Amino acid sequence: MRLTVFIIASYLFTTVANASEVVPANVSLSENDRTLMAWVDSHANAILEELRQHVDLNTGTANIAGLDQYRERLQSDLEQLGFATQTHASAAQAILTCGGGQMQFADHLIARRQGGNGPRLLLNGHMDTVFPHDDEFQKLMVSEDGTLAGPGVADMKGGIVIMLNALRALNAQGLLKDVNLTVLLNSDEEIGSLGSRPLIEELAREHDIGLVFEGSWGNTVTRARKGLGQARLVVRGRESHAGGAHPDGVSANLELAQKIVEIEQLTDYEKQTTVNTGVMRGGEKRNTVAGCADAYIDMRFPDQAAGEQLQKGIKRVAAKQFVHNPNHPELPITEYWSVLHRPVKPADRKVDELIALAMGYSVLIGEPITGTRYSGGGTDGSIAQAVGLPTMDSLGIDGDGAHSSRETATVKSLIARTKLVAVLMAHLLVQSE
Repeated sequence: MRLTVFIIASYLFTTVANASEVVPANVSLSENDRTLMAWVDSHANAILEELRQHVDLNTGTANIAGLDQYRERLQSDLEQLGFATQTHASAAQAILTCGGGQMQFADHLIARRQGGNGPRLLLNGHMDTVFPHDDEFQKLMVSEDGTLAGPGVADMKGGIVIMLNALRALNAQGLLKDVNLTVLLNSDEEIGSLGSRPLIEELAREHDIGLVFEGSWGNTVTRARKGLGQARLVVRGRESHAGGAHPDGVSANLELAQKIVEIEQLTDYEKQTTVNTGVMRGGEKRNTVAGCADAYIDMRFPDQAAGEQLQKGIKRVAAKQFVHNPNHPELPITEYWSVLHRPVKPADRKVDELIALAMGYSVLIGEPITGTRYSGGGTDGSIAQAVGLPTMDSLGIDGDGAHSSRETATVKSLIARTKLVAVLMAHLLVQSE
């Protein structure tokens, strides 16, 4: 069995990932591993019901009350497992929009178990989803074929439930004694971890291995990721009556529209860079020349230099003036803000070893990870790895349709990934004792 797993893990990793240098996983399931897996099987119904409760509680990033309720539940769960917990607040940040205001963050949760001389593991997940409290997509639905549909079921309530139950399985076998484990659950990942990034970086520097419980797709795990950035534009023109005083107006909508056309042209698929204007708003009334318009822009890039070039490109377009009214030559005025909020996450040899190990175990568990992928999506693992912590992500539930009303996963993956995480963590904790 050892040789079989060695060959399968090596084959899948090298052929699907096209990795030039791989440390394959020579693994077998111990009696202790089988006990962990049996615990998960015996609690399968409870795990599914727990997932339902998590998904049914709305935790859109702006739903502070919902996130507070969710954090309190998770805090209680982790304290029952012997973790010492604390909350961490992030200061509100000003928002560059026509309406102005501030972006508020719910508090983040940190839980620690410390003891012994073993490796220091940082387990990371995020509590927030992209679905606001008034979205129609609010409840978990379970089909007869085991399909799960619900807001955040894959991104990433499923991953949090997997993490919790893997920890419970380990605790039931006495494997959480004298370990160094930190759990970080932040509340702002879906908007770029703008408040929690310093906390992620601080904790990453204190640990040896990072595990992130984002969902996966197609039973693959993510080996490397693009970097992410975001930008905001606010254009201020001059309101006037659209009929009786049209020449007196300076249309912020028209100015922004022309800027967006040029900004979108910064996308270059050959260079693997993309720009997307995800939100654009302007004006207040049909019969009024718009006095203000704003846009919220997304950037994806394969390396830091490419990200900086996109920033410069957007800033250059923001500085251009497309609309001209000789009666008001000073208008329109454009304000610009941008940040590269997630670093590029390149392939890493230590992470490759973790992936190969997980792939080997997944074959034995019966729900094989079929390969690795390069992703344009971002996770907090990118932040952690950028400051030196080898971080494996996409250990959560396997799903599809994230960030949409088509978000799905499966009961099969929920249970299989819980087993995999329990066995993988047991190996990491015991191996280095």
